[in-house]
Amino acid sequence: MKNAIKMIQPWVLALIMGMLAASPALALRVNFSSQGDSDRLIFAFDSKQLPEFEVSRVGERELNISLPNGIWDSETKPTSKDFPGKLVESLRTTENGVELVTRTNAFGYINVATPGKPEFLLQIFRDPIGARWKAPVERQETVAPEADTPAENVTETEPVTAPEPQPAAPQNTAPQVQPAPQPAQPQAQGNGEGQRQPFFAVPYSVRNEVQAPGQASEPVSGATADPAPVQEEPVEPVAPQEPEVTYPPSSELRFKVSDSTPEEAGFAELAEESILDSTPAPSEQRGTVGAVTPPVDNGDIAEVQEPASGSGAAGGSVAPPPGSTAASAPTVSGQGQAGGTVSPPPSVVEGAPPPEPTAEEEALVQQTMENPTEQLSVQEQIALQEGGEGTPVPEEPVAAAEEELQAEADTAQEGEPQTQEQLDQAIRDKLYEAQSMMFSGALDNALPMFEDILKQPNIPDDVREETLFAVADIKKEMFKDQLDEKFSEITQAYIEAMNANPRSNRVPRSLLNLGLLNLRMGNFPEAKAYFKILQDKYPDDENIPSISYYWGEYYYNKGDYKKAADQFQYLIQTHPEHELVKQAAYYLADSLNKTGFVEQAFQIVDYIDKRWPDYYMENPQFLRLAGGVEMKLEKWPQAKNHFFTYYNINPEADGADLVLARIGDIYVRQGENDAARQVYQKAIKDFPDKDGGLISKMRLAEEGIYDEPAMAEMASVFDRPYNKRPENIYKEIVENHPDSPLAPIAQLKLAMWYAFNEQYPEALTAAQDFVDLYPEHQLVDRARTLGDSVFALAVPGMIEEERYGRIVRYWETYDFIGQEDTKVDDQTRLNVATSYWKVGQPEKALEIIKPFLQDKQIPGISDEALGLAVNIYLDDLAWQEIADLVAMAKKNWDLKPAQLRQLDYARAMSLQNLGQDNQAQAMWAELAKDMDVEPAFRAYAMYYMAKAAMERQDLRRVFVYAQEALTLLLQNDGDPEKIKDAVLMSIYATERSGRYEEALKWAKQYDEYISVDNPEWASTRFKLARIYRKAGAMEEWKQLLTDIIEKKPDSLQAQLAKSALDTYDLEQQVQQYQPGPR
Repeated sequence: MKNAIKMIQPWVLALIMGMLAASPALALRVNFSSQGDSDRLIFAFDSKQLPEFEVSRVGERELNISLPNGIWDSETKPTSKDFPGKLVESLRTTENGVELVTRTNAFGYINVATPGKPEFLLQIFRDPIGARWKAPVERQETVAPEADTPAENVTETEPVTAPEPQPAAPQNTAPQVQPAPQPAQPQAQGNGEGQRQPFFAVPYSVRNEVQAPGQASEPVSGATADPAPVQEEPVEPVAPQEPEVTYPPSSELRFKVSDSTPEEAGFAELAEESILDSTPAPSEQRGTVGAVTPPVDNGDIAEVQEPASGSGAAGGSVAPPPGSTAASAPTVSGQGQAGGTVSPPPSVVEGAPPPEPTAEEEALVQQTMENPTEQLSVQEQIALQEGGEGTPVPEEPVAAAEEELQAEADTAQEGEPQTQEQLDQAIRDKLYEAQSMMFSGALDNALPMFEDILKQPNIPDDVREETLFAVADIKKEMFKDQLDEKFSEITQAYIEAMNANPRSNRVPRSLLNLGLLNLRMGNFPEAKAYFKILQDKYPDDENIPSISYYWGEYYYNKGDYKKAADQFQYLIQTHPEHELVKQAAYYLADSLNKTGFVEQAFQIVDYIDKRWPDYYMENPQFLRLAGGVEMKLEKWPQAKNHFFTYYNINPEADGADLVLARIGDIYVRQGENDAARQVYQKAIKDFPDKDGGLISKMRLAEEGIYDEPAMAEMASVFDRPYNKRPENIYKEIVENHPDSPLAPIAQLKLAMWYAFNEQYPEALTAAQDFVDLYPEHQLVDRARTLGDSVFALAVPGMIEEERYGRIVRYWETYDFIGQEDTKVDDQTRLNVATSYWKVGQPEKALEIIKPFLQDKQIPGISDEALGLAVNIYLDDLAWQEIADLVAMAKKNWDLKPAQLRQLDYARAMSLQNLGQDNQAQAMWAELAKDMDVEPAFRAYAMYYMAKAAMERQDLRRVFVYAQEALTLLLQNDGDPEKIKDAVLMSIYATERSGRYEEALKWAKQYDEYISVDNPEWASTRFKLARIYRKAGAMEEWKQLLTDIIEKKPDSLQAQLAKSALDTYDLEQQVQQYQPGPR
């Protein structure tokens, strides 16, 4: 074994040595890092000294690093790769160097050799001015190559009169770059040999395979990762033609997008225009757009960049008007932009231009516009709007700063004087250093440096302008959350910056920023005035479309979605290629959805999905919006795909619980109950206390979807034996999650549960809680209706049990019962009125039934209300009201005979008490002889007829009517007083007619109705004693008088009784002495 190992070792050593010899000893290493809004690449050589190199821009998005010929003989080529940078997209090696491809044409670069090391730094930063770069019309003569350079590498070029579109390599490759700059060639999207299909043919399911930003994509259509150099062929001049539009194949993955929205734009993007430009372009030139910040919730104010030139640009081909062909539309490539032809969004709402100033504001603006900008500074223009006089900020040199600068110069040159050019260059170097800090995000350090520059004497005008605008932008970014305290400081900084050069191309941006700052502070007249100046003075400025966007965003954040939709629609209609159109379209779709225009919202969602198919990576909430809109339109497959994509991107994202619940709902709608149950159970497991979990619990408990519950459909849910799950989940939501959007629905369903189980008090309480807690909820009317229904169900039983007090208490306690908008039926209201009468509140009873006692009769209701009202008036002795009510009813209503007799009785009673005896007697006579009249009414008729006969001393009729009245009264438990009156009238008639024994019989009967405690007992006994005496029953007479004296000794009747007895004794004594008969 040892010998075998010894034999193997030499072979292994030889193999290792061979492998080492096969690779060069030296290599070029490229280290990439991204910092702030810039990308840094360090090129490090293994050789001991840095070779000569040159960095040059050779295309709109290409940089070429030229190295000495034969460099790859001594250094290993770096690996071609893609970078996840904000600006750098990929690196490729060329024959004598390296080529970088950027993501945008709006960039600048700086390269610096590292002292003492064989490496150099290449920093690429965002710069809108870089978008102006143009390739030279004629190619420069190339430098003659060295002797050992192959002759075929040197090609002589001709002037290019019209660039011909060439198909670009796939995304993973970069075009071969020649040493000298060449005109930028338009690149077509995708592989030219791919299927020419519209990009929106990509299925939704592909979204689940989208790679994360920065991850290399798979080559498509057979593209290779490292293509061979492209051999340049002579190009024949051809006539200009439109670029051919090619579409990616349907299986191509959606590419990466920028995650920078108008609300999330950082300051480095905002201030990138501030890089020094010694020859600023006039303000009328298109293509230079300044930083703009909208008033958003987080304080950021978004940047307004040149369309289709940067990340997230709203580029792309839009279908031309009818009559033209799609091929005539130019193809614009931008990150997040799909190629192909997309129809513009439909005009779903009437787009409205930005709000105009009022008449007074318009007059102020017009006065300002009459003065040309050359004569008045911007500060003076703003002052004129406010009614004051503008005074430009004075520029005062600072002596201390001048001395400091001079001291530094003396120290640097050791007494040797510096020229003005050297002083200017020192200031510019300091400006570059401050800008570098600003771009890297070190705003706290950059601001003092900019302010220090302003203190220097004799600052060049362009440096001063750059510095002032940088100071204004930094202050706006630093103090975005302190506008209440720093508003004046920020606005003053912008005004001072504009005064530095009123003709600067940054003035429109500053006017827009001032308008946005005032809009955020609620200074609407000032905001409209600034926007008006911008629109009038710079009608072609690229900031103009942003005004509509920010007004729409302002209305959207306020919840005024109709006005917001008008503004967003206006922007999309008038500037379909603007960079803010993408976000505006999202806000427009959401605004339409929230205002109920679901069909129109779907059209906008479909437009977004087709024009920016990867927009969901930038704004995942778009997936929730699209799914919600499609659910409302019952587009179940599309909605499910959108929701699944949202959940799969980040299962822990905000709203993932609700998305799972919605997926379960879609499965239920599609009849896939098992799948729905699994999704609901997962939502409950992962999110037990979130809305999605609670919804899922409710779905499983109810075994269905009941988001707008009605009592009829919920009864089928509750009608399951031994099922307490609904009640339990309702109580859990109401008690443990009162702030959840589900709480109102759970509260209403809990009331329905109680009502179904005939727990009426609990149901009424639950309905009242809903009204108290959620008075503005869309289901509040349903809760009121439920409460009314429960009350109507409970009242009849309480009437039978004579629980009038509870009925009145419910009526007064619950807000939804008894109010003007109550849904309580009329019969229930009559029962409530009866309850009020029974508990001694007749006035409230009459108030409830008053609507039923009008000229127009309500069948079945008015009749009962009339009877109740008559009884109430009878109790209150309101005779005139009875007479008027009966007269109205007999005149306007169709009454039954029985009710007519009742009304005749009531009217006769009222006439009797009003003193109209003659009319009353006639009506009493009619009622008395009608045997169909109720016995109680006939009893009263006989009673009043007997009293009338008493007045006429018609003893026979008195006795007859009184006897009939007494019989009827006794049969119907009539009024006891009237019963006694009938007995007294019988006693009177018989006594006066000499029928004492009969009178004595009635007197004994009357005595039974009177107790000793009755005030009339003594007088009645005295009358009875008198009758006994007239009948000759002296012993009974003496007994009655003795009872009066004993039981009522202090009464008048007792004194009369004593006197009568004394007189009787005296008479008896006298009779003893009276001579007998002879």
